[in-house]
Amino acid sequence: MGTINTSVHSGIQLSEEGKVQTTVVGNSDNEKLRADASEIAGSNNTGDDSDQNTQQPKDAITTRTIRGFKGVVIDYMLVNSGRAYGIFNVKWMFLSLVILFEVGSVVCGAAPSMDAFIVGRVIQGVGASGCYSGAITYISMTTTTHERPLYLSGIVATWSLGSVVGPVIGGAFAQSSATWRWAFYINLIVAAITAPGLILCLPNIDPAKELTFKEKLRTQDWIAMVIFLGGSTAVAMALTFGGTVYAFNSGPEIALWTVSGVLLIAFILITIYHPTVPFKDRLYPLHMMKSIELNILHYAIFAAAGTMVTTLYYTPLLFQFTRNDGALMAGVRLLPFLGGMIFFSVLNGFLMPKLGYHMPWYVLGTALMLIGSSLMVTVNTTTSEAHIYGYTVLLGGGCGSYFTAGFSVVQSIVPVDELSNAISFMATGQTFGQIIVLGLGGSVFQNVAVKLITQALPNVSAADAIELTTGTSSSAFEALSSENQTQVIEQLTRAIRDVFIVLVGTSGLGFIGSVFLSRRKIIGSQTRQLGSLQVH
Repeated sequence: MGTINTSVHSGIQLSEEGKVQTTVVGNSDNEKLRADASEIAGSNNTGDDSDQNTQQPKDAITTRTIRGFKGVVIDYMLVNSGRAYGIFNVKWMFLSLVILFEVGSVVCGAAPSMDAFIVGRVIQGVGASGCYSGAITYISMTTTTHERPLYLSGIVATWSLGSVVGPVIGGAFAQSSATWRWAFYINLIVAAITAPGLILCLPNIDPAKELTFKEKLRTQDWIAMVIFLGGSTAVAMALTFGGTVYAFNSGPEIALWTVSGVLLIAFILITIYHPTVPFKDRLYPLHMMKSIELNILHYAIFAAAGTMVTTLYYTPLLFQFTRNDGALMAGVRLLPFLGGMIFFSVLNGFLMPKLGYHMPWYVLGTALMLIGSSLMVTVNTTTSEAHIYGYTVLLGGGCGSYFTAGFSVVQSIVPVDELSNAISFMATGQTFGQIIVLGLGGSVFQNVAVKLITQALPNVSAADAIELTTGTSSSAFEALSSENQTQVIEQLTRAIRDVFIVLVGTSGLGFIGSVFLSRRKIIGSQTRQLGSLQVH
């Protein structure tokens, strides 16, 4: 009791044409793998493969599950790779992760089943997140404090470009005779073109060349890694399945939250009292939480990352429900948001080093996110496209105002030997924001939508109500009368509005915190205010 069967069974086979055929697949249609893979392929070409899906799937639970578990591995890798880049050879670690990303692309492209496809996406997540952390590390190690913000803003610009182009390329492949598989295989072509430049031009940096490879391995906090991965997985499962696959008061859901809490306590204890790993080498740089400044910066990037991924996912979904958009329109609908994000990110990268102050950018950014998310709460089925675009420009501008600024700021205020820890600390806040805020938003949307639909249409079952949340192309939606379809769209739009209430809360807290940031010049200053932090 209390569960809904949305599992994907193993009756998926590959036809001679390279298309997927399904014989027995739970409650899904006969093209589940192809539909979900096509949906995810639309976001595959972003610069950092940042796990934002801009096409609505035909099975929302399956795709949310893929996103959730891939997000867990990304979070795991960002925490660990930030530390690892401070120990291992940066160039060869970076190149190894590029290769791993390409391996994941091959696995996805050749996947004969949904299980294999999920494995491929997880491998891609490991590689992409490691490359992202590596790019930040390279910029941090090879630029001055004046140059760094502008170069870091380039990461946002590149990623945003990929977020627009990705859905178009992926959607075009999915709708062509080449099939969705080439949306993943094309990564191999891109890698082949860029490989000579990576191999020949990347500087060979070895931060701990006095250590042997075995000694470097021993510096890694393996016990904490296992606990962290288990705890993150439990949290992702609880957020993803709560109220959809499992009832909130069901045994499995309670067990997931209990395991999450136990592992969180274990992680804190092992971080503080680890018997064999020195404090400075432990997985999570807990000592940085002694600083109020770093805690505020940590939460601010949490809020910005959550705002970014939630807007990227639910803006195209809103237009699909209210304008009946297809997959190829997803990138177009995101242009105002991404344009605002790019503009403010580059503006921050250019002006912050010249002015030296970071606090005003955080106040501005969180204020814009708060205003934009509050306005999105007012959206309904009759709201004009121009208004929605304007609201998303505010959200994008808020994110861009300081999204990468924190990486520059923390590196200006911590000791030199803490740079890798500082990067890991900020990257963790970023990815926790992506996982937790999007997970909360997904849970709010799914549960509110099902509740509203069943209230508006009492004859609709819970299972059909869940299918109705997956989009206007679902069989359950097409079976409704025109009048009932209008009612469903209205309820789904109301549910999306409630998702942005989550962003009102996260950005509001970020705004309050930002006013307490230091008002001193930090960027470009040679003073490291946190140099007195004790590392035991």
